[in-house]
Amino acid sequence: MAFLGLFGNYDKPGPGVDKDEPKKAAPVRFFEILWRKLSKLVQLNLTFMIPFIVVIALMVGVFLLPIPHFLYATSFFGVLDLYILYAVTLPLILLSPFTCGLAYVTRNFAREEHAFVWSDFWDAVKSNWKPALLNGVIVYLAYVILSFSIFFYSTRVSDNWMFMIPLAVCCILSILMLFAQYYIPVMIVTFDLKLRHIYRNAFIFSIMGLLRNLMITAILAGLFIAFLFCPAAFAVIPLLLVIIFLCAFISYLTSFATYSLLDTYLIQPFYKKEAEAKDAEIRVAKDGDTFNFDNDELDDDDDDKPQYVYVNGRLIDRKIMEQESLFSDKTDTSVHLQ
Repeated sequence: MAFLGLFGNYDKPGPGVDKDEPKKAAPVRFFEILWRKLSKLVQLNLTFMIPFIVVIALMVGVFLLPIPHFLYATSFFGVLDLYILYAVTLPLILLSPFTCGLAYVTRNFAREEHAFVWSDFWDAVKSNWKPALLNGVIVYLAYVILSFSIFFYSTRVSDNWMFMIPLAVCCILSILMLFAQYYIPVMIVTFDLKLRHIYRNAFIFSIMGLLRNLMITAILAGLFIAFLFCPAAFAVIPLLLVIIFLCAFISYLTSFATYSLLDTYLIQPFYKKEAEAKDAEIRVAKDGDTFNFDNDELDDDDDDKPQYVYVNGRLIDRKIMEQESLFSDKTDTSVHLQ
């Protein structure tokens, strides 16, 4: 028997879930899916380790460069090495596209759908690398600006209490930016929207989903503290967890906690609008109110069509779908975004 299915036929879909089965409470489903997909999560984590190890090697290379380090003294954080904080962490931007690979697979797990770990991971990376990489650049710039601002203002507070105001603003923006990142990778792989629209929605959800965002943050903080204070004799355990399981688990945790909110406020309304439109058509047909149009008139009415359609778990621009002739045999199951 293969260990955790690593060497078995892991591309074969499982039995699935009965659609008529009553929906269980979220905590119960979380652990049931976690146990059922445990071997898949290990496979996913090992796949993610390929780019992860490359990025870590780049960070080590940057650290070893013969460049003088700039030290910055702060009141609350002590003496900080800005070269390590900002230059050594720069290669982490390159991991951004691969977080979309994690998000795509774990999102499917969270909504209890099948995913082929290896192929779906790399397909999601190739399909979403541009917005994901841009998001990585934005996150890095926000990290540099906000963290240095916090260091600076916290040092000046003792001289003038007015510096508490910009310090508080920077702390709040940092927290909102962190919360938004719980949603952005999942939204990138789910919706065909411009990154600025994704950011707008992500910041809205960072406030709307405050309790679940705090829960995710508390779990991540607990893991960080546990690793930080792990006895030296057991230091190999956190390392093994990172290599085998941890990155995929964090992605699954955030996907499970955030997708239900995205489904409630972004996806289900499209299904509702589609159902209402169909009901209206049925009522018109029953009342005998029919309208005839010439073909030319129908062809010129493209402006009234919704700009986006929801197909196979992703919101896609209608014009792109029409150009690629993907509307055939799918129109009846599409959910329109008005």
